[in-house]
Amino acid sequence: MPVSSGKIELWRRIALLLGIIVGVALYFYIAPAMVSVTAIDWQKEQADELDSGTGFISQEKRRLNNLSLPAYIQEKTGGQVTPVDSDRWLEFFQQVRLASYGDYESLAFGNRVSEEDRDPFWKPSRPVAVFFKPGEIPIAEWGLVAEDGKTAYINTSAGGQSLYLQLSYQDYRTGISISKPYRTAPSWLYHPYRYIGIGLLVCGLLLYLFLPRRQKQPDDITYSTGSMLAGDLVAVILLLPFFGLPFLVNGGTVQALTGMWPFTLIMWGLAFFCIILLYYNAWYASWRLELTPEALHLITFRGVRKCRFDQMAAVDLVMLRNPGWFRKLMLATAFLSMLGGRTSTQPAGSALLVSTAAYGGLEIRESSGSKPLYVWFSNQNGGIIINNFNRVPAAIKAAGVQFNDRPQEIEGFTMFM
Repeated sequence: MPVSSGKIELWRRIALLLGIIVGVALYFYIAPAMVSVTAIDWQKEQADELDSGTGFISQEKRRLNNLSLPAYIQEKTGGQVTPVDSDRWLEFFQQVRLASYGDYESLAFGNRVSEEDRDPFWKPSRPVAVFFKPGEIPIAEWGLVAEDGKTAYINTSAGGQSLYLQLSYQDYRTGISISKPYRTAPSWLYHPYRYIGIGLLVCGLLLYLFLPRRQKQPDDITYSTGSMLAGDLVAVILLLPFFGLPFLVNGGTVQALTGMWPFTLIMWGLAFFCIILLYYNAWYASWRLELTPEALHLITFRGVRKCRFDQMAAVDLVMLRNPGWFRKLMLATAFLSMLGGRTSTQPAGSALLVSTAAYGGLEIRESSGSKPLYVWFSNQNGGIIINNFNRVPAAIKAAGVQFNDRPQEIEGFTMFM
């Protein structure tokens, strides 16, 4: 007796879908916040007050340049400088200062400088920021408030010399990609799960490709594997931009939900239709008909539907067209595109295809009055898409079932019938 089969086709597409959804979300995920630490040479900072680059020096800059160094530091920091224990943090100060001044390769913090600053073609002329996660250093103890744009200053002493660092809190959850800073943390800090996301994408694709398929027999009545793969490819090509674009526009995974969420909602609504398409592709990939002397069996991963020949009231040849409202909508859309000044013929061509598309099928009605069984055997161009389909009408006629081979036109969508 025929049994339900083809569940592996569903799992194959679930693996692909999860690989895309989780992988893309992790790929675009960015750290919620970073603390940039920059070495400060107050003597150079004060001297640079007279170096405007334009030849014009304001009175305020002249005033700052004429202050004593302690007064200048007091003015620039607002007196908010937190001293830290040199025995505990002197090595930290020294390593940050070396990295901040451009010695990247031989240091513990050399890989914490932004990739833009490490570019040898754009060697920075000023000390650069060194990035840390907020939990890696005691920012609250050092007086830094965990709010975007807040700054704090710390200092320690080494050999009778005071060393200063500036801390700046950067909250990446507050803005979209357009407003994020140019020099962000290096990728391994800024995108901590990027390689995991790529790995999940690859795993999902490999599972989709290499999970074992049911071995088809020469006389199987099934849809061709090539058409199912083509449907999956279309679904993935549409799913990737619809699902991934909100992350790209908003700047990250969390930002897609906290930033321009109406845009995210619209795009993910479109992505949901791609998920439905993958589901129906799985159903069609698992679909097959088995013929026995007494019945026709429709087998999918959802189960087996048995249609006994002696319980068939009639079998009609039908031609399915898209619903009238849908055809009119497509024509109206094409017309509006033309009124909008578009010179491309693509909208008109798409509307014409939708209006003329017709799918051939069999409508099998049972005497019990249950929902008819539809078997769609041709595409919109009239090509047969079910292997060995000729066995089906031959078996129905041989069983003495009334068979109407004059096509009747009906309206609807194949996936819902």
